[in-house]
Amino acid sequence: MNGSTLRERDGELRQNWYIGCLSRELGRDRPRSTVIYDSPIVLYRDEQGKPVALPDRCLHRHARLSEGTLLPKGRIGCPYHGWVYDREGQVVEVPSEGPSGRCTERGLCLKPYVCVEQDDCIWIWMGENQPDQPHPPFRFPHFSDPAWTSYFMTTDFDNEVTHLAENFMDVPHTVFVHAGWFRDASRKQVPITVETSDGSVLVTYEQPQDRIGFTGKLLNPRNEPMIHTDRFILPNLTRVDYRFGARNSFVIISQCTPVSTLKSRVYTAILYRLGPVGKLMKPFFRFYTRRVIEQDVEIMANQGSSFRFDMTCQFQATDADIVHSEIEALREAARTDAGQAKSRRSLETRTIWI
Repeated sequence: MNGSTLRERDGELRQNWYIGCLSRELGRDRPRSTVIYDSPIVLYRDEQGKPVALPDRCLHRHARLSEGTLLPKGRIGCPYHGWVYDREGQVVEVPSEGPSGRCTERGLCLKPYVCVEQDDCIWIWMGENQPDQPHPPFRFPHFSDPAWTSYFMTTDFDNEVTHLAENFMDVPHTVFVHAGWFRDASRKQVPITVETSDGSVLVTYEQPQDRIGFTGKLLNPRNEPMIHTDRFILPNLTRVDYRFGARNSFVIISQCTPVSTLKSRVYTAILYRLGPVGKLMKPFFRFYTRRVIEQDVEIMANQGSSFRFDMTCQFQATDADIVHSEIEALREAARTDAGQAKSRRSLETRTIWI
């Protein structure tokens, strides 16, 4: 890290889709504010229910449009002097000029963000140019499959995307941060394979008898061998998969939205297949996963506090930190050249202790 802003440090990583909010968080009665890469954004739905994203500031006196009023025809009014904007960011009315005002002839316009709704999320394109494709390339799996149960969690962290991605894919920390909840120290050797390709880091763990805390009996009542894989996907996604035989699965997908220096908002999708009891277990899993992620909030704030005093401090890594090193190298490459990052290839094997 250096002392520049997050926006400057991340460079080309900004040229990507990021979640602005969940679909359920954006109603039709009032606008909503969010911040991505130090840019305040107002979100609202137009008369057809489609999401709209504009800079959250009126051109007149820079009041926040997210505190304004939704109007007919997909428009939004500023709370300060009532300037009205359409969904394209064009100023269409200035009340103080009266009905014959010529505001539209002056070209007063906020540059709108490309914004789409997909997989129960509102995605915003943060690049300066138009995206290559009209929708985010990543899809949350199993959302329409009745055999699976799913829900989202939204969590704020006092840390940044690289550190969060490393944390979400870090097995050794679980025996300390989540002791008694997720995994206890067993002092076992675990062979892992780490493959970097196509803008992702895939980790496969050879530990078929592993269990996920006291939920093990619920997820794997037949005590079948477990297949555990973790994957980081540029620019900001992690996916953790646990499969128990041919029947049960538990998947955790986290999308990290960069807010500002040492501030991120994480949208976590929990998806699982447990047969007929799956939906009945949803309240329990909501409680359990919330408790586990709050433990990560605490340790990430602990780590993040170090950077508040020195943004240039560097990590000391060992062979067991191969996953961290690959994620860091991939994101560092993507800051300047996305193509170079996606062409990065490596295949490593290690043994870690848990």
